[in-house]
Amino acid sequence: METIKYLTIYSLATLVLLSCQTSVENTERWWTEEERQFILSELDRTTSELKTEIEELSDDQWNFREQSDRWNIGEIVEHLEMQNQLHFREISVIANSPQHLEYRRITLGNDGYFTKYATDTIKGQANWFLQPKSKFSSKEAAESAFYLVRGELRKYVETTQADLRKQFTFRSPMYEKSLSELTIRDVRDLHQLLLTGIAHTDRHLKQIRNIKAHERFPQE
Repeated sequence: METIKYLTIYSLATLVLLSCQTSVENTERWWTEEERQFILSELDRTTSELKTEIEELSDDQWNFREQSDRWNIGEIVEHLEMQNQLHFREISVIANSPQHLEYRRITLGNDGYFTKYATDTIKGQANWFLQPKSKFSSKEAAESAFYLVRGELRKYVETTQADLRKQFTFRSPMYEKSLSELTIRDVRDLHQLLLTGIAHTDRHLKQIRNIKAHERFPQE
């Protein structure tokens, strides 16, 4: 009986210790201030570069197409506005959802996978809900909409108390695969989602510069 008694006490003590360890792990901050500042600086950089590329464009330049099936600069800016709005909604909702820390093992150390998207030579295809629909009546309206949503995204990153390394977003259904089958293509943390958005902007900045360098681009 004494042995059972002491084993029971030991087991209870172990459970309490494990509980305390889990509590410490769950309260330890994984998203650092350095990472927050990096995202803010990259949002500022890409916003500033886009402004430099588009602010002096005439309407003819804004609407110029290299080919009939290619986006013009106005459509690229509309697409960027929609993508930033989508990411803002995704991040702000998921950041207030329950944490699933088991996915950390998939995302840890894989930031480079998302940053290299900026220079990936494989041509992407926008989902239907991110394809431009000429919803803005003017160049000024499109610019204002982009700067507004970018500003709100920046404000969120600057002020949020959420730990963006402890919240995850999925590009395949969470329960379609087992945890061991999921790859970096399937899941990313919210810091990595922001990296994806920044790389996406860089890709389209390159596209805009290529359009402006086209031999038939209007010179005004």
